[in-house]
Amino acid sequence: MKSLYAKRISVQKLATLLVIVALCYLASSSRNQAASDYRQSVESKEHHQEETEKNATKRILLWNGSRRVEVQVFGKGQDAFAKQNCTYSRCEISDNRTERPLEHYDAIVVVLNNEFISPDQLKLPEFDNKRNASQRLVFFTQEPPPALMPYYNTSRFANFFNWTMTYRMDSDIRLLYGRFIPKENAPITAEDVSRCREKARNNTSMKSVHKKTKAVAWMVTHCNTHSQRETYIKELGKYIEVDTYGPCGNRYCPRHVLYSSDPKCYEMLESTYKFYLSFENAICPDYVTEKFFKILGQNLVPIVYGGADYTQHAPAHSYIDALKYKPKELAAYLQLLITNETLYNEYFWWKDYYKVEFTLEDRSRHAFCDLCQKLHEQDDRKSYPDLSAEWGDGNKCKPFDPTWI
Repeated sequence: MKSLYAKRISVQKLATLLVIVALCYLASSSRNQAASDYRQSVESKEHHQEETEKNATKRILLWNGSRRVEVQVFGKGQDAFAKQNCTYSRCEISDNRTERPLEHYDAIVVVLNNEFISPDQLKLPEFDNKRNASQRLVFFTQEPPPALMPYYNTSRFANFFNWTMTYRMDSDIRLLYGRFIPKENAPITAEDVSRCREKARNNTSMKSVHKKTKAVAWMVTHCNTHSQRETYIKELGKYIEVDTYGPCGNRYCPRHVLYSSDPKCYEMLESTYKFYLSFENAICPDYVTEKFFKILGQNLVPIVYGGADYTQHAPAHSYIDALKYKPKELAAYLQLLITNETLYNEYFWWKDYYKVEFTLEDRSRHAFCDLCQKLHEQDDRKSYPDLSAEWGDGNKCKPFDPTWI
């Protein structure tokens, strides 16, 4: 009897223990679920905050250079991005430094050039408090290093700028003077290109090109340059006639408020000349200006003189590279093309397969739309520890070599 009683007590203790274990398990599960719910709630709020910040309008301050033609053409405010059909239109441009604290802006664009060089324009942004880690300082220029170095000490820029916005192909935002857009029928292989060039040699629809009466034209405003292009052209002029327009020559073409030359000048060049000297004022990596792209938009053959790898910018055999010839040799080759319509036609082979963008509107639209998109999509925290290697004393621009002539 006593043994049966003991068994009952043991069963009751076991049942009680099981109940306690079950209650502890339920309590633990409840706490875990609550913790999980809390974590999900926090993560949801953080995700919502991230999405809100991502979708918020990005504010861009144009620190200086508001008279730049690219800014005038693109526009200011928030409507500009929608009007330009940017992929992302939630951005706003302002040029008022004092309207809001600098920390308010997602990006501050600092323009460097040799046009706006007053003390106020050369001044860099100064921050009263520690800079916002998510803010981007943007190095903006379309000028080559030799044009900037008299006005800027690039050693001051150490770890100051986060992004670059320039003509260089390795820029964070490319501010290119022009670009080629392949059409659907653009050739893919070298064999395809060869067939296209062969077809162009026998193109009889190019008759208007061969009605031109003069050989070489050059429009120029800067007479003495780092590249000493004027030295090469002076030597070239001994062997073939070169008509020079602007203050460096004896021919005139009217200027335009926004564009370097009146569009009618290019119409005149196209109807009169076979070749145009697209000579840059500095021989620097990637420095290819509108002197090249605008001419490709006409029925003219550009002769280039610069430091870029032109194969990255235009189809093969769409231009002539002056630095592969001495001036006397170049003149002889141009005379050959003038007398041989088949060879001359071949320089226009690409016209049916590519579109060239060269307008100021194209240039500004690409650059500012890309800046807006990058502000919305990328969250990198980099800065440039030293810009002197590209823009200061360490730049890779080439000086003039007398052996070229």
